[in-house]
Amino acid sequence: MLKFYVPLIVLLVGCSASGTQVPFLDRVMTVAEFTAQPALRKKVDAFCANDPGRTMQDSNCINSQQATRIASVGNGNFPKISTALPW
Repeated sequence: MLKFYVPLIVLLVGCSASGTQVPFLDRVMTVAEFTAQPALRKKVDAFCANDPGRTMQDSNCINSQQATRIASVGNGNFPKISTALPW
């Protein structure tokens, strides 16, 4: 009898409604979507930082943090620094 319930429980646990623990999002958003929406990204980052033990592996938290890293660096076109010796 127990053999029947274990796969059923595993199946039900694996099927979450939204795929995210962030309550105000109904789906997992991509890094590009978070990059394009800084206000939403900031809100998600704040939510995820409030309970990192529970949300650390949440896809939206990971994608939002990656978008924040990308936004903080910019496009990566940094000015060249001359490494030539002055003499």
